[in-house]
Parts: sequence; C-alpha cells; structure tokens
Amino acid sequence: MTESPDNLTPRPIENGPLGYYWFLTFEHASQLHALTKECQQAIDPAYFAATPTNGLHLTLDRISRPHTTTADVRSSIAVAARHACRNLSPFRLPITHLTNIRGAIGFVISPATSILELRDTLRRATLSVLPQAALKETSSDPHITIAYPVFEDLSDLAGTTAATAARAIHDAAEVEVTDAVLVSLELRANTYTWTVVERVALGARSMTETQAGLFA
Repeated sequence: MTESPDNLTPRPIENGPLGYYWFLTFEHASQLHALTKECQQAIDPAYFAATPTNGLHLTLDRISRPHTTTADVRSSIAVAARHACRNLSPFRLPITHLTNIRGAIGFVISPATSILELRDTLRRATLSVLPQAALKETSSDPHITIAYPVFEDLSDLAGTTAATAARAIHDAAEVEVTDAVLVSLELRANTYTWTVVERVALGARSMTETQAGLFA
C-alpha cells in the first residue's frame, strides 16, 4: 500500500546554477514526446513531478562547476569538440525501457554504445582544453528522466509505477541524434533548466576537408 503524502518527507527545494554540461536535448523528437506523455498518464502527480517535453534531456558529461570557467575557455572547448566530432556520424536511439532510476522514472538507453562513444569523444575534447574539468562520474546507465520524485525514499514506488506505465506503451519511440549541446544548467524549484551555449554537430566536416576528400 502506498504511504500517504502526509507521512512522507518532501525533497528539499533547491535553486541555483549547477555548472556547464554536455547534453542531448530533444526539442523536435515528436515520437519521444508522444511516448513520454503516454507514460506520464500512469504516474501519480502527488508523488512524482512530470518532466515537460521541452525539459527532456540526456546528460553526457559535466564540464565545470559554476563560476569556474570563462566564456573563452568554453568557446575553445566547443571548437575542440567540433573537430573531434567531425568523424562521428549521427545515430538513432531506440526508446523502449522505462524503469526506476534512483527514485525517479525514466527511459534507460540500451544499447548505449553510440552514446558512450560520443561522451568519450566530448570528454577527450574537453580535457584537451581544460585538464582539470569537473567530469561527471556516475554508475547510472544513460537515461532520459520523465518524472522526478516529490518526496524522499520513493524508489520502490518508482519501480512499481514504471512497470505499470511501461505496460501502457503501445509503440516504441526512436530519436535521431545529430548534435551535442553545451549548456549552462540550473535548478529552479527542483526543475532543471538550461541555456544553450554551443551546439556541436556530428559529422560536420569543414568545406576544406570535404573538398580534399572529393579530389583525393
């Protein structure tokens, strides 16, 4: 039996900057948006705060904590990342597996080979400019969170809720990844918000490189 919200401990409200990160964002992923809304219908808003479709994201890595890098450094990191990602091709991600993610509810990405390759490429580019980068070390699989817990210690409920919501899935989603995004990330009343600083396209060779390939 689910415990009454009156007997649960609310998560502390947090606000403020979190730093600079590499993200995948999904502004135009209509299949993911539809699937997310379908699953969220089975999630009780008394216990979980649904992620709006314009807030869906996948965290690849952290670059720096707040107020520890300059705009010039971040610009140089983006230049290095564009150079590093020019040989990576865009790829597609199947979105199928909804599960409990440490008390939140989200889609775990599997297989994650392409995501990890992109993360490692961006990490090498970041470290080439900023050797002391505050990289994000995590044991979690790559994921897209669709609902965050309102209270502490909701892992069991997140698991059962995810299982119920997953049974409502009629069609899996697929998203195309064509770029990575360097963002300035903040928390506002426990909701993640960000400002795009740079976009790094995958497979974007320069005109000089393209012409060299044509006439080689």
